[in-house]
Amino acid sequence: MFGFFMSLLGWVGLSPVPFAASLIGTTEPALKLLLSILIAYPLAILYHKHVRGYKEYRNLYFIVTGVDLAFYNFGLSMFHNTVPVVVIYFSTKLLGPGKSNVILSFVFNLSYLLVGYVMTESEDYDITWTMPHCVLTLKLIALSFDLWDGKKMLKGEELSANNKKTALTEPPTFLELIGFVYFPSCFLVGPIFSFRRYIDFVSDKFPLDTESKYYENYAIKRLVQGVAYLVAFQIGVSVFNMKYMMSDEFWETSIFYRHLYCGLWAHFALYKYISCWLLTEASSIRFGLSYNGTEKTDEGEISKWDGCNNIRLMTFESATKFQHYIDSFNCNTNHFAAEYIYKRLKFLGNRNLSQFFTLLFLALWHGTRSGYYMTFFNEFIIIFMEKELEYIISKTDIYHKLWQSPAKYLMYFFLKMYTIVFMGWSLAPFDLKVFSKWWSVYYSLYFSGFLIFLPWAFIYKPLVKNVVRSFCPPAVKPKEN
Repeated sequence: MFGFFMSLLGWVGLSPVPFAASLIGTTEPALKLLLSILIAYPLAILYHKHVRGYKEYRNLYFIVTGVDLAFYNFGLSMFHNTVPVVVIYFSTKLLGPGKSNVILSFVFNLSYLLVGYVMTESEDYDITWTMPHCVLTLKLIALSFDLWDGKKMLKGEELSANNKKTALTEPPTFLELIGFVYFPSCFLVGPIFSFRRYIDFVSDKFPLDTESKYYENYAIKRLVQGVAYLVAFQIGVSVFNMKYMMSDEFWETSIFYRHLYCGLWAHFALYKYISCWLLTEASSIRFGLSYNGTEKTDEGEISKWDGCNNIRLMTFESATKFQHYIDSFNCNTNHFAAEYIYKRLKFLGNRNLSQFFTLLFLALWHGTRSGYYMTFFNEFIIIFMEKELEYIISKTDIYHKLWQSPAKYLMYFFLKMYTIVFMGWSLAPFDLKVFSKWWSVYYSLYFSGFLIFLPWAFIYKPLVKNVVRSFCPPAVKPKEN
C-alpha cells in the first residue's frame, strides 16, 4: 500500500517528496507521478512471487494496487475515473454490445473528459485526474468497439485481421473491468492495451513460465533505457527551455539559431514522455502483459514481448521525415487512432478527410487549448506535403542515384535537421497551449512553417512538378528476367 503510506506521511508532515521535488527542480505532483510509475516494477515482482499462484486474487491485486496509486496522486477526485467504468458496464448490460453502445460510450467518455479539462485545465502542465482519464477514455471506447466486433464475428461478418485479434464475444465481468482499468503499470500514463490482451494475460494464455528469463531481462533493459532517457530529459531541458524562448534575449540571436534551438528544445521535451513510456513498458513486461506472439530468427523461433511498446527508439532518433515520428512515437495511441477512428471513417470516401477528423479527435482528446489544435493542424499540413513531395521526386532517376552515392550522408544530415527544426515548430503550441504565448514564439520564427507548408498545394507543388518534368529524367525500372 505504497500510496496510502506516502499519503499518510504527507498528512502528518513527514513526507520527503516536497523537499526532494525542490531539490531536483520539479513539482511535487510530478515527483509523485514518477514514484508511482517506478513502484509498478516491484509490484510486478510481488505479483509473480505471491499473487499469481492464486487466480481468484489476480484482478483484486490489480484493483487494490491501482486504486492505491490513484488515491496517492489524485485523492478523492479519483472517483471521476470510476464513473465511466460503471456507465459502460451497465450500458453494455442494457443496450448490448452493438452500435448504440459504441455511440453512447464514445459520446459519454469524450464529453466527460472535455468537461474535466474545462474544470481543471490551466496554462501550465497539469497533473490532475484528467491525466489517467484520457488513457481511460481510449480504453473504454476501444472496448465498446471490440464488443461490437465480437457481435459481428458471432454473426459471421468478416473482420480485419487486427479487429479479429481484439474482438470480444463475451462482455467483461465487473471485477475484470475494474482490474483492466486500474492495472497499476498502465493506469496513470498508459500505454493503452486491449481488454483481449488483459483477459489473455489473466487467463494464463501467455508463456510466462517458460519464457520468464527472456522477458525479465527485456524488462530490465527497458527499465535502464527509461532511467537513461529521464536523465537526458533533465539535462536537456536545463539547457534548452521554453522560458528562454519567451524572453527578449532570444530575439537577439540569429533566425537560424532560433529555429535550431526550438528544435532541440522539442527533441529533449519529448524525452519526458519517452522516459515514462519506457518505465511503464518495463513494468508491463515484468508483469507479463506484453507478450506479442513469436517470430523466426537465425537462432530459431523466439517470443516477442513488445505488446505494450509505445516508443520505437531507433526510428524516433533516426527520423528523417515526420512520418517516422508518427510511426515511432506514442505507438499505441496512434494504433487506436488508426483502428478505431481513421478506418471507421471509411464511409466518408476520402482519406484526407478521414485523417483530418482523426487528428481533430486527437486534439480534442488532449484538451481544449488552442495550442493542441495548432500542433495537430501542423501535423496534417506537414504530412500532406511530405507524402506528395516524396511521391513526385521518388519517381526521378536523380533521387535514387543521390541515395546510392556519398551525397546520401549530406542528404541525411539535411533531412535530420529538417525534422528536428520543424518538430520544434510543431510542438511549441502544444507545450505553450495559450494562443498569445505560442503566437509569440511563431512570430520570433517569422512564421516559417506556415510559409513552407501551407502554400504547398497552390504554389510549390506545381513548381516542383514543372522542374521535375523539365530537368529530372524518370527512374529506370530494372528489367525483369
